[in-house]
Amino acid sequence: MSWFKKLKPGSGSNNGAASQETFPLVARQAWCSVCDAQTTFTRIWRRAAMMRKCPNCGLSFEDPGLLYKRFQPACPRCAEPLEQPDFDYGFCDRCGSKFELMEGAKPGLLPNQRQREEMDKHGKSWSSI
Repeated sequence: MSWFKKLKPGSGSNNGAASQETFPLVARQAWCSVCDAQTTFTRIWRRAAMMRKCPNCGLSFEDPGLLYKRFQPACPRCAEPLEQPDFDYGFCDRCGSKFELMEGAKPGLLPNQRQREEMDKHGKSWSSI
C-alpha cells in the first residue's frame, strides 16, 4: 500500500539507509469521537522512534528529545501533536481523523491543522458528552 511509504522517513530516494521509524499493524475497530461512532481503522501503525520532522509543516527538529520531555510533544512552529514512541496510531476510515490507539482505552484525537483552528475559534471539544 502506498500510504505506508508516507509513514516511513527512510522511504524516499534520498535517505535509503535510514532506520524504519514506523511499523504497519492490522486493522481494528475503535471509537471515533469525531464521527461519534464505532468505526474501522485500516491505516494503523506503531511508532518506533521519536519524530525528527514535523509531518505538517516539515520543520526538522535539532533535538527531538527536548520536545519529548513535555507531556504532549508538539511542533514549535505549527503546534502539530507529535507521535510518541511505542504507541499505536491510526486514521479513521470515515472522517480521516488521526487517533492515538491504546488497548482498553478510548482513542485519543490528535487534531490536524483544520481541527485545531476550529477548536481555537469555537472552543470546541471533540467529546460526545
